[in-house]
Amino acid sequence: MNPAPDNPAKREVILYAASKMFLEVGFGAASMDAIANAAKVSKQTVYNHFGSKEELFAAMVRGSCDQMISAFTEATKDDNPEKTLRTIAHLFMSMISSKEKQSLRRILMAEAPRFPELARIYYQSGPEVTRKFIADYLSEQTRRGVLRVDNPRITAEQFFGMLYSCWMRVDWGMEPPPSREIQEKYIDNAVAMIAKACRA
Repeated sequence: MNPAPDNPAKREVILYAASKMFLEVGFGAASMDAIANAAKVSKQTVYNHFGSKEELFAAMVRGSCDQMISAFTEATKDDNPEKTLRTIAHLFMSMISSKEKQSLRRILMAEAPRFPELARIYYQSGPEVTRKFIADYLSEQTRRGVLRVDNPRITAEQFFGMLYSCWMRVDWGMEPPPSREIQEKYIDNAVAMIAKACRA
């Protein structure tokens, strides 16, 4: 694999074109030739920045995840864990409810059987990172005596699972998107349950 050239602007152009194509036609149908054409660069330039289509997909997920972690980090500056978790819950709910993320989840469900590595790449580049961040936060709060969390990793998984559950039936095409009021109820319940269970 060639090392990525030091040209952040061109890298972003390629990544934008790839992300748009993945969301429009899916992972399998998006070719490196088509991505290069959309980015108005040569295919070799694409490969110089990203060694494979899988690496492009991972970079797309990581970019979104980095923005989320940055916002989470700001939220943890508050000394009130319950308020921090509520802010994080709102950020997470806003992210998963976006049209882009809904399309991405549907692409994964449709294409993972043909591209088994796709789900692993997505999880390790996105959900795995956000869950580790919250687990580390809960561990730090436990160390300080603010909370008592016996298993931060499982607690982080359960926290996000409770929030995502209101979108699960939407992703399966069973229901329309939940209203803002319904989303708020899921956030309230998730934060209240974690705060009560982990009270020091």
